[in-house]
Amino acid sequence: MEPKSNKTSGRFSFKKVLLWIIAGIPVIFIIAGIFLYNNFNRLLSDALNDSFNSTLISDVYELKFKDLKVNVFRGNIKVNDVVFQPREKPLKDYPYINSSLKLKTKEILLKNVEIITLLKKNKLKLERIKIEKPDVQITIANDIPVFLPFKDTTAMVTDTVKHDSKRPIEGFFLEQFDLMDASIHAENFAKERNLQINEVDITLVDLKIDQHPGRDFFSYSYFNFYIGKITGSLQKESIKTISLDNYEIIVDSMKIEKTIDTLIYQFHDLQLGLKNLDLQTADSIFHLTLEDFNLSYSGKSINLKNIGFSPNISETELQKRHKFQLTQFSGNVGLISITGIGFDSLFHRKKLFIDELLVDSVSAVIFKDKTKPIDLKKFPAYLGQSVAAIKLPVLIKQVKATNVNIVNREYRPDSSYATANVNRATMSVVNFTNINTKQPLLLNADAYLENKVRFGLTLEFDYLKPEFTMKGKFPDFNLRDLNPLIQSYTPVTVNSGEVDVIEFSGTAGKTFSIGTMKFIYHDLNIDIKLEEKAIWKSSVLSFAANKVVASANPVSEKVPPKIVKFHADRDRNKGFINIIIKSALNGLKETVLMSKENKKVYKEEKRKARKENKK
Repeated sequence: MEPKSNKTSGRFSFKKVLLWIIAGIPVIFIIAGIFLYNNFNRLLSDALNDSFNSTLISDVYELKFKDLKVNVFRGNIKVNDVVFQPREKPLKDYPYINSSLKLKTKEILLKNVEIITLLKKNKLKLERIKIEKPDVQITIANDIPVFLPFKDTTAMVTDTVKHDSKRPIEGFFLEQFDLMDASIHAENFAKERNLQINEVDITLVDLKIDQHPGRDFFSYSYFNFYIGKITGSLQKESIKTISLDNYEIIVDSMKIEKTIDTLIYQFHDLQLGLKNLDLQTADSIFHLTLEDFNLSYSGKSINLKNIGFSPNISETELQKRHKFQLTQFSGNVGLISITGIGFDSLFHRKKLFIDELLVDSVSAVIFKDKTKPIDLKKFPAYLGQSVAAIKLPVLIKQVKATNVNIVNREYRPDSSYATANVNRATMSVVNFTNINTKQPLLLNADAYLENKVRFGLTLEFDYLKPEFTMKGKFPDFNLRDLNPLIQSYTPVTVNSGEVDVIEFSGTAGKTFSIGTMKFIYHDLNIDIKLEEKAIWKSSVLSFAANKVVASANPVSEKVPPKIVKFHADRDRNKGFINIIIKSALNGLKETVLMSKENKKVYKEEKRKARKENKK
């Protein structure tokens, strides 16, 4: 019985051992796999560190990470808790490095890594880098920031570089780089700027870096840089604070070639856009806003929408800061559209060519304190000379402004305010240039005074001498419609009066203007009211004025209309608008109160008319 029992027991023991072996082999493989995986990860970690430490960058920066995970089949590596930061003490001094950066992120994904190359040669070759939600700190201490050590390509330092055991980045290719939802804090000590940048996305495709003796090459096929929000302060600039949203720049096919003294670049296309720009000037006086900005290189265009410019302080406070009369502007522009821009000429030849500049929906306020003295050392040039003096060669074929509304306000010496309104204006400028100055600059305007009285104006500015010609026309209108304007500047009120036409033309030169005025009207009656004077005195003045000033021109059908010559002395401390207004007013005055010269000419015209009537 016992032998039989032993035989059964032996078979049972063998089966038991076999089962344990079969069950244990997977466990062994799992344990071995875990060991090899951890060891493989350690090897890759060491190789990644060695690859980084073999570059010149490691002399200045250190790379730290918690661990990494590898997908052998796809060649992907995830590096966790990554820190890239400056060393407390650099391993080697590079005097030209003047700025630094620091990056922290939870994860960096390296795609399609050549793992064998990384393990054998400690060289990192891969197709794509992806970084999500990093925190980046940038410190700049020079106008031209240098963050990294580089291979010197000048002859003077070639020998010293040869003996360096570490590799500079001589050649590098990356199929794609993605940085997503980054937060960047940039501090520029050189220009005293401090910027906080959020929601930063960067995509870079087909990046290639290639260094040769004396010549560096850099290229990529696509670059997209997006910022969700920027806020910051700029202490040394004319701008104090800045904020904007949705800044984006897209560059297609960029190639850069750099030598010690030359930078050559070319690209296929460039798009630039931003929204909700808000600027405060350094003195906190002016506030500039811009809702939308778009630039297209291939489209040869720039578009701006809803631009606002306004002071943060009152007109009185602003004027106190200036000794002399200052023309103060504020307002809004709905659209500025620039088309047919010669970007290549601007970039490569420093010449600006534009087909059309369109400005639409302008609402502006102009203010001047007339109690202040005029700066007698200031001599505004005519428009032709101002354009000719622009240093950059420029040609804008046509400028258009539509839906323009302007309020001109003046604080007068008698402590009263005078206001003039120009409404629904349309303006065009042809041949705005300092290149071909043989042809004049032509300006045409059509608008309404006080939103009721239409007028047209044509100006031709000479580029070669300080001179321009003018032609103006007011079709028929009721003079009472201009009472708000007339009463702002004079003690006169128009009781009645119909204008049939006002036409004037002339030439304004360096010191004066001359021209001809045709002012046809009828049924004119006015009142003159002087403040702090007895009513009877104002009544007498009104009676006298109506007796002196003819109620119509012509006074009857039997006599010709008065068409007079006018002369106006130029105030050389004021711009060209002033001499136009003075010319028109002098022409109107000559019509109702003629000078001896005009009276003489008019008498001759009446004599000729009588002869004609007798025939």
